[in-house]
Amino acid sequence: MKKIIFLATTITMLTFVACKKVKNETMTVVRDCTGTYLRFNEKDYNVCNLEKVSSFPNGILVTATFKKIKNCTGGAICHMYHENEGWIQVEKIK
Repeated sequence: MKKIIFLATTITMLTFVACKKVKNETMTVVRDCTGTYLRFNEKDYNVCNLEKVSSFPNGILVTATFKKIKNCTGGAICHMYHENEGWIQVEKIK
């Protein structure tokens, strides 16, 4: 019984961690021919919902809230590589 409770608790905790949003972080907008990214802690995150960041120029510092997502539908695919930490959905940006 203790193993079942431990397993259920572990799964619940992992679920909350996986859905965790990064809130109100200072980030840099990075644009190149491969896409638009937000740089946070020296790592680039590929922005899925480009309309949220379209008014911000390359290189500007912004305060953003985002969450990591597994897939992004739509958008152009570039065959050049830009190292990144995966897709994000921007919740708020200013």
